[in-house]
Amino acid sequence: MEIVLLIARLLLAFIFGLAGATKIADLASARKAAISFGIPEKLAVPLGSGLPFLEMLIGLALLPTNTAWLGAIGALGLLLVFAAAIAVNLAQGQAPDCNCFGQLHSKPVSWSVFSRNLVLAAIATLIVVQGKMGSGFSAFNWLGDMKAGEIATLVLSIVAVSLLTAAVVYLRRLISQQTTLVARIEAMKKVIDEDYVEPPLQREDAAGPREGLPVGAPAPRFSLQSIGGQQVTLEDLLSNRNPVLLLFVSPNCSPCKTVLEAVGPWERDYRKQMTIALLSKGDPKEIHQRMLSYGATNLLLQGESSVAADYEVKWSPAAVLISREGKVASEMTYGDEAIRALVDQTVAAGPGLVAVKASNGALGHVSFSGTQIEVGESAPSFSLPDLNGAVVSTQDLLGEDTLLLFWDPGCRFCQAMFEDLKAFEQNPPKGAPRLAIIASGDTEQIRARARDFESLSLLDPDFTTGQLFGSNSTPSAVLIDRDGRIASKIAIGERNVLALAGVRKVVLPIAASF
Repeated sequence: MEIVLLIARLLLAFIFGLAGATKIADLASARKAAISFGIPEKLAVPLGSGLPFLEMLIGLALLPTNTAWLGAIGALGLLLVFAAAIAVNLAQGQAPDCNCFGQLHSKPVSWSVFSRNLVLAAIATLIVVQGKMGSGFSAFNWLGDMKAGEIATLVLSIVAVSLLTAAVVYLRRLISQQTTLVARIEAMKKVIDEDYVEPPLQREDAAGPREGLPVGAPAPRFSLQSIGGQQVTLEDLLSNRNPVLLLFVSPNCSPCKTVLEAVGPWERDYRKQMTIALLSKGDPKEIHQRMLSYGATNLLLQGESSVAADYEVKWSPAAVLISREGKVASEMTYGDEAIRALVDQTVAAGPGLVAVKASNGALGHVSFSGTQIEVGESAPSFSLPDLNGAVVSTQDLLGEDTLLLFWDPGCRFCQAMFEDLKAFEQNPPKGAPRLAIIASGDTEQIRARARDFESLSLLDPDFTTGQLFGSNSTPSAVLIDRDGRIASKIAIGERNVLALAGVRKVVLPIAASF
């Protein structure tokens, strides 16, 4: 039993130590996570800053036998609090990021995360019920008392557990990939089955994925090696002042072949209307053998770069249009027919396009007063007071691209964005728009919170302007260009709002795989 208790303590010590260390490396995210769980901001800041150190302390306390019992009590209490907070949020229909292991592994809470906390709480309970004197071997002294055969058995057990854990992780990945593949096959089958139905049926579940950067967001910059060995940047592709069509392909992608066969004619016929660049993953030799015959002028090698992830590409073939100003001008488009439609719309719109109709079937528009405004049309007029009572109107925002952020200091998701917005104000990305905050909710709260921002803050307690622009929630945002025209769709939620501002949230690969 002593060895079981020791392993339980080591497991909990490792988990709490890792959780605390990764949170300490990113205290800002820890504070944001506390706010997103519904903790008042005045408590969330000290709690989010102190929690990582408490977790580290609990992890260290679990190692020596004279403090292990107290460490187990602390672990049990903390795990039960975590489980209760997760259950309350899930019951309310909310799923904030758990920030369990900082940027190393953070995902929205779910019932599986709730169950994991209960399992760890049960392990801590096992140590607690043994009492102060029954916490098992010391984590440091017991090794000296073991015989050679016992040490060998322990090492083999640790190796076996590690291999089993790795096998379980890879099995989960395989199951996830198989589930995704089956869903895609079923979607393709629906398209084939309905191909000859008159009139053609449109089904949401048979469409490609619609994730991607919002229209109007600054396009992520890159520098990739061409098949000829030169480095090519997005700025190089935009240098002739034409829109750029980025095609994400692969030499082993069968659906890509049909699109690739059209690249040569597109470049020949539409060279004055747009620039085409192929971004391919895979082995350079294989790319050279299979794709050079298509005659693309700009064939770029992605290699180990994160360009596809930066543009949130989910599969191939995929395409996105970049305006000559370096903005995302279409939604991410998937499949041969949709990409061809995007090319046709780009040619019809001409080089000076602001945005085009998304070829996945969605329109680039915002809604107000029961009608729809296309991207590129004049923004609706409004007049609002600033913190000093001076009236600011739409006309006052001309001359510079402006991001209208619809914000409510009482919204916890808005509060969770506070530090990102402050960082944006202090160090805006190159070419970022001016920020104008249109705050709704309690007037006193607005005034108290707005003073923390350097950007223009306007008072709109009843959220009238947000509704005028087609928004129905906070945080949300819309981009207005320097001429007073709508330059994006309504972006809803932290990720999309920050993307319009030119800020990307970093997600490490290990976090994306779980």
